[in-house]
Amino acid sequence: MLTTSEVALMVAVVALLGTGVTVIQKRFADRRDAWWNRTQWALERIIAGQDDDTQAAIGFVVLNELQASRLATEEERDMLEAVADVALWEYSSGQP
Repeated sequence: MLTTSEVALMVAVVALLGTGVTVIQKRFADRRDAWWNRTQWALERIIAGQDDDTQAAIGFVVLNELQASRLATEEERDMLEAVADVALWEYSSGQP
């Protein structure tokens, strides 16, 4: 039979583990949110680059780094690659 202190210790350990998992999940969610904000910023630089090649170049460099991030899912990597391909095609062909 478990004593009261043993039960209290087990409850405390379970609560501590639950809190740890929550903190880890929150940290990951915050990092993914920051990753998405940087991705939006890079895409905005690429779009703004229609009138400023330097802005577009900066956007492409940042987008390339974000695509390689562990925070990006495979689906997001594919999407960013497709967006970059279209944008590069438009810049190279002189399309608006």
